[in-house]
Amino acid sequence: MINVIIPVHNRIKYTVECINSLKKQDCASKLKIFLVDDGSVDNTKKIINQKFPEIKIFTGNGSLFWGGAVNFGIKNVLRLSKKNDWILLVNNDVVFKKNAVSNLVKNSSKYKRKVVMGALTVSFKDKKTIIKSGTLVKNWFFNITSHQFLGLNLKNLKDKEPVKVDFLTGRCLLHPVEIFKKVKNYNSKNFPHYGADDEFSMRVKKYGYSTILCPTSVVFLKEDKKRDKKKISYKNFIFTLFSIKSSSNIINKFKLALIVVPTYAKISFFIIGILKSIIIFFKK
Repeated sequence: MINVIIPVHNRIKYTVECINSLKKQDCASKLKIFLVDDGSVDNTKKIINQKFPEIKIFTGNGSLFWGGAVNFGIKNVLRLSKKNDWILLVNNDVVFKKNAVSNLVKNSSKYKRKVVMGALTVSFKDKKTIIKSGTLVKNWFFNITSHQFLGLNLKNLKDKEPVKVDFLTGRCLLHPVEIFKKVKNYNSKNFPHYGADDEFSMRVKKYGYSTILCPTSVVFLKEDKKRDKKKISYKNFIFTLFSIKSSSNIINKFKLALIVVPTYAKISFFIIGILKSIIIFFKK
């Protein structure tokens, strides 16, 4: 059984489209979908109950954020899981390409379940441009990273073998159920919204697990246009550096450097990471 956990906060249209794409998977009969509704105010619970009465909904109070919602879902699903089950974490802003889930399972089985495997993210808008999916650190001290396949055209992607990465994004991640007994849950205390997937990616390696990006498993991401088009202003600059909902949050970057980066590179990795975030902000 593949237990699918989808953390949501509003965006009911996205949620319905995400679920519908899961229902069309070739392994749909093996999927059991769970929703963690963290304080939605757009009738998410009511609509999902009407359209998909078989889906179990766990309810939060709006303060869980991604990390807390994921942990809440995993905690409840583990009670219902059996040996050799899988747990698939999915964000509701993705739509699955045909056979995406079965390709994750098939490739994960080649690693004898000692793996966390992520799907390749592609732009929903043009269905071809590959977005950040998995990151390889080439140099910790200078914070030199390579985002695998980033910017390439999916149709022109020749090498489709799974590749090892240091960090996986949390949009679509497949875990063997037993990993949570060994590695424990996501670190939502230190990383409530962003960064929990990065920290988990590094932590699992200490227990003999690999983090692998699977190019034959594709999800299409509906990018947030409002967030991408934010104007350059002092208010938005402060939001970028300090908001829980910002991937450039300084505190998150500091904690990540402190917890996962090698000792010799902690300070430089953190400083360069902040500079990168500032440059990206002013380039928008």
